[in-house]
Amino acid sequence: MNRLTAQVTNTVTRNWAVKFARRAIGIMVAKDMVWLRYLTFLLLLCGISFFPNSASAQAESDVQSYIKSGQYEQALELGRELKTADSLSLASEALARQIMLGESDAPQLRAKQARDLAQRALKLNPDHPNARLQYVVTDGFVARYTGDVAAWFKKLPQKSLEHIQAYRTDFPQEARGDALMGAWHLEIARKAGAENGEKWFGARIDYGKGFFEQALQRDPTDLIMRVNYAFAIIALSHEGAIKKSDLTRAKSILADLELEETSDDLSQKMFQKAKIAESLFEDPDALKDYVNAFLEGEPT
Repeated sequence: MNRLTAQVTNTVTRNWAVKFARRAIGIMVAKDMVWLRYLTFLLLLCGISFFPNSASAQAESDVQSYIKSGQYEQALELGRELKTADSLSLASEALARQIMLGESDAPQLRAKQARDLAQRALKLNPDHPNARLQYVVTDGFVARYTGDVAAWFKKLPQKSLEHIQAYRTDFPQEARGDALMGAWHLEIARKAGAENGEKWFGARIDYGKGFFEQALQRDPTDLIMRVNYAFAIIALSHEGAIKKSDLTRAKSILADLELEETSDDLSQKMFQKAKIAESLFEDPDALKDYVNAFLEGEPT
């Protein structure tokens, strides 16, 4: 009797244990499914914030492609639409390129618009490299297109110089920082005259040349820097503010330019302008007019 009772008790116990185990496993599985669903939801939710937006990345890539191919209006429109630091800085760059190439219908207005776009990009990312560069470049354009008296009262040259110095401090590896500094000195001398440029703003031609030469030593292949340096020297030649050897240096810079097969629209057009200028060295007046038109953002 005791043995039978024990067998029955053991059987009941085993059955109960099996049922309990099955029920526990079921509960665990159910909980795991709930957790799995919850985890999936979290991953999807986080994916919105943390995983790259492929559509946005592709659109920004499209802006870069537009710029490379010279479709600057398309780059400007799409860059504004995306409203990211990358896209806004590229939109600013598109306008800056148009101004530099003399392809802008209203360079003074467009310079301000380009600077505003760079400022918007910097509000989103104060350390964005291209936004910083475009702000300095376009701010220089704004100062260039402001009359001498207005520029004096607004202290635009001094403010531009501060922006360039800050860029060089924050991006010491960038040769363009030295080129921008060189361009500041030589452009002030062109606009105000060598004597007044130094007296009013502290701009000196020898400093400008020195900064440009330093930039070219650091990056001797940058076609944009080389053309701008050569043109800046040529623009000062009519005032007797530079030496004959400086003009020879400018001519050699233009003669030594090489255009890579992968060069973008800006480099290709700057190369063409350089070759036109090189062909005008036998006619100093025509050369001076051509270079000054380029520096003023006029069609050439």
